[in-house]
Amino acid sequence: MAALGSKETILTAMKRVYRYQAQHQTRSVIRRSGKTRFIKDTDWERGVFWSCVSAAWLATDDNEYLDGVMNYTLHTGFRPGPNDRFADDHICCQAYLDVYPLIDQIEALEPTIKALDLMVESPQAGRKDWWWCDSLFMAPPAFAALTQRTGDPKYLDYMNTAFWDSVEHLLDPETGLFYRDYRYIPDGNGGELREANGNKVFWSRGIGWVLAAVPRLLARMPDDYPQREKYLALFTSLAAEVIKYQQADGFWRTSLLDPENFPAPESSATALFCYGLAWGIKQGHLDADIYMPVVETSWTALQTCIHDNGMMGWVQLPAFNPRDVAFEHNIDYGAGAFLLAATAVADLVS
Repeated sequence: MAALGSKETILTAMKRVYRYQAQHQTRSVIRRSGKTRFIKDTDWERGVFWSCVSAAWLATDDNEYLDGVMNYTLHTGFRPGPNDRFADDHICCQAYLDVYPLIDQIEALEPTIKALDLMVESPQAGRKDWWWCDSLFMAPPAFAALTQRTGDPKYLDYMNTAFWDSVEHLLDPETGLFYRDYRYIPDGNGGELREANGNKVFWSRGIGWVLAAVPRLLARMPDDYPQREKYLALFTSLAAEVIKYQQADGFWRTSLLDPENFPAPESSATALFCYGLAWGIKQGHLDADIYMPVVETSWTALQTCIHDNGMMGWVQLPAFNPRDVAFEHNIDYGAGAFLLAATAVADLVS
């Protein structure tokens, strides 16, 4: 465990990355079409970051993180994104629900309640609403947290049903890994998208979102919830699969089954895996003899991604599949993923 450093050095790295990103939030991204998309405060790139900042506050009780989240809520007015039933527009609600006990005004909950009630009152299959694996990180913890804050079990129960329907759709039984979405699921006619080497496409960050979703769900789920063990079984099974694809330098590449196609390091997936695995060790769900070396090498690798000014680099930019990455690539969610990893690693050395 010495390879992880002291708790002080971990928290210092976390603060450096936070301060840089809070002061340099990404304003726009270039789409594949070449057109510019301007990022709103409620967009997922920003929402992931501030939800992870709220996790940093909960883990450290450091008011610098809290002040940042509270300032974020002033900008958004506690509103989710504008699109109904869209998981990416629900991630910001996780930050709101984390700080809600300090506010304790029902008006702050009302926009989230309205957005999630729309789904609960008109239920659809999880594979229809949460049809891409990233969505399992973006939306389900908000449903669990709303039950936690209101005491109404309908949000958690709805989430549970939709979550497992989405998992059934996206989980590949052959590898135990998750497809990003329907375009990559074999259709029996060779119509699915494949890697350059002919293998199935398993995108590391997409699978990282799924692994990282489980700790965030369980933190908001009652200890006696009947399905709790099912989430843990999914977590431990997925953890056992993803460690097979860590590279010698501690990173995961953007493509798990074709790492040579895009050989650059990728920090956001690496951070999400590091977070989940460190949490699993600390909670006693993963064997430290097996998983600690994986966490140690991934944490060491992540330190090399931090620029001198605190900018988190090697972050694959917004995508739905494996692509190339550069040291200069930075965006809000990459810093957020690092904050999650840092909270779990700091807890591990405490």
